[in-house]
Amino acid sequence: MLHAGLMKSGTTYVQHRMARSPEPLAAYGFRFAGRSWHDQVVAVSDLLGTKRRARGDFDGAWERMAEEIRAYDGTVVISMEFLGPANAESIGRIVEAFPGTRVEMVLTVRDLSRTVVAMWQENIKNGRSHGWAEYLREVRRRDGASGRMFWRQQGAFGIVERWRQVLGDDHITVVTVPRPGADPEELWLRFCRAIGLPPEACPPTPPANESLGAASVQVMRRVNEALAGYDVPWPQYSRELKFGLAKSILTRHRREEEPLGLRTPRWLRREAAGMRERLRGTGVRIVGDLADLDAVSTRGVTGDAVPLQAQLDAAVFALATIAQRNIEREQGAPLAPAGAVEDDGSPADA
Repeated sequence: MLHAGLMKSGTTYVQHRMARSPEPLAAYGFRFAGRSWHDQVVAVSDLLGTKRRARGDFDGAWERMAEEIRAYDGTVVISMEFLGPANAESIGRIVEAFPGTRVEMVLTVRDLSRTVVAMWQENIKNGRSHGWAEYLREVRRRDGASGRMFWRQQGAFGIVERWRQVLGDDHITVVTVPRPGADPEELWLRFCRAIGLPPEACPPTPPANESLGAASVQVMRRVNEALAGYDVPWPQYSRELKFGLAKSILTRHRREEEPLGLRTPRWLRREAAGMRERLRGTGVRIVGDLADLDAVSTRGVTGDAVPLQAQLDAAVFALATIAQRNIEREQGAPLAPAGAVEDDGSPADA
């Protein structure tokens, strides 16, 4: 069973929930491939021959995972967003790796309004520094690096078409991501229905891959812009900025910020309507409601309208947090609350 994305369609939550429940899954005849989700990243990257931005032994990683899957007498799930845009040759290699086995693909799809905003933020967290207006313009025109990448990763109809040409209609399921305000458990219920897993097999987990507030996204973008003149190796960027600054620090300031939002333009509504109707015409199985894919406006501030004061507040929070962590690491203990230590009267510069 292949869960091929799309990116920003609740995939991280599904992955975390399954990865943390190996024994309950086994009780129902399921297994989440690999010792961890990172093993799937490495194996799929080896299969696709993509740029190796993660650490691991890539050579032969796909065949090692395929051998592990073939040895299991049950349903094995690979959940990896890189699979979505795979070409026909790569899809064929997947099928060839499991002769005599039913290979199915599940695609989770989210409405384009939320996806466009989320993908801009994701690009920023991965080192890009393009502004919101530039990004939206390239997505609309389907040109430029951002526009081409967006539709390669989010063109649900094209992705379904490539997979169905190899697997056939009855081996593909599209799961729609519920609209904002829906029961938080609904996506998980739909995903389980798609793969035939009892929902109770995996206990709920905390939200994964939480988004940043609008001000923090702009802080990250400006940091990336400041570093643009340097050749920052990806492992260091990922550790210090993507995970160190964005995911570990700035996510904690999210409740103090306005979220990123979008008043959906007409061209995006047309794109969403076209995608919905083309998916309806494919004949593949749909779990959920295709009406969930209608592009609706989302509350929040647009990426190019974040007040400078809000950006300053987010930046100061990040600097203070980094300073606190460095001091605590150096002294080997948490900082004492203000007022807990009496002033000894020493000069500040002593």
